Order: sequence, then structure tokens, then C-alpha cells
Amino acid sequence: MMGPIAAAESVIFKSFQLRGRATRAEYWWWGLIALIVLSGATWLDISRHLNATTPPPLNPLEYASFVVAMLITPANFTVTIRRLHDSGRSGFWYLIMLAPLIGGIWFLILMLLPSQRDDNIYGPTPNPTHAHPRRGSDTSHPRNNPMQAYAILDRLHDEPDPAAIAARKAEIREYYRKRVLQSQAG
Repeated sequence: MMGPIAAAESVIFKSFQLRGRATRAEYWWWGLIALIVLSGATWLDISRHLNATTPPPLNPLEYASFVVAMLITPANFTVTIRRLHDSGRSGFWYLIMLAPLIGGIWFLILMLLPSQRDDNIYGPTPNPTHAHPRRGSDTSHPRNNPMQAYAILDRLHDEPDPAAIAARKAEIREYYRKRVLQSQAG
């Protein structure tokens, strides 16, 4: 699962990329971070202008909340499109927000839907190492069990027994006889 820092990094670096997919974790962590940053900027604006003797400025660029909102808008838009892609829907589903009353609820449900298990027309799964397990997957098989890599490290300095060495030498001799000597004869 993606953490908040990885999600923010991913969204920021893909701020102008509509293609691809974004997981639920990436979308919701980014939403939380954006909310906190925007709330902080709004608090800064309020505290700066609350006790001021001069009237508030008319230029919107003098408000930190406006600047922050303009900076995160492209990232919010593109991560939402990629999140829709992750659930197998077109980015045009974003327009469901325009439907009165039910649009916002429907949009929230779309953002909460799980990722499609396999690759879809919008791209491969965003995090293949954490892809959903296939039905009937067996973790006893080394390919399905990530802990097997550590088991190899545990046996790294073990000395092979003489029978294993002899079997390996015989296997190499047979391979050499079939592949190398036969290709020289032909």
C-alpha cells in the first residue's frame, strides 16, 4: 500500500499526466495532504488579515490559499482522472459531479471502488508487487512467496554435499557433450 509521502510524490510528478492509473491509496492520501495544505494556507490568510487595520487586498495573488489552490488544481484533476481509470472507467465520469443531488454521492462511490485486478485499457496495475492475489494462489510455491528470497540468503554460505557436486558435474558434462561437441561435429 502506498503511503502519504509516496502518494504526494507520485501525484506531484504526474500533475499533467492523464494517462495511467492511480490507486485508492494514492488518491485519498493526496486528498488528505491537499486538504491539510489548503487549510494551513487559509488559516495563514485569516490570521494575517483578521487583526489588520488596513482593508484586505483585492488582488487574489496576495492570498496564500488562492495560490495554493491554483497550484494543486491540475494535480487534483489528473489524479481523479487516473483514479477513474484505475476502476476501469473513462475520465468523462468526472462530469457526473454536474448532476444535481446525486452526482456528488455517485462520484464518491466511484472514488471508493476497488482497483481492477488486472491490466485494463488505461494501463497496467499501478503497483504490480501488491496486485490482488489470483484465485487459488499458493504461497508455498517459491514464485508466489516473497520470503523465499530470504531463504536463499540463509543458504548462501552452505557447502554443497559431494553427491550434489557430482550430479552437477555430470549435468554439465552431458550439456557440453550435447550442445558443444555436437555443434562442432556438424
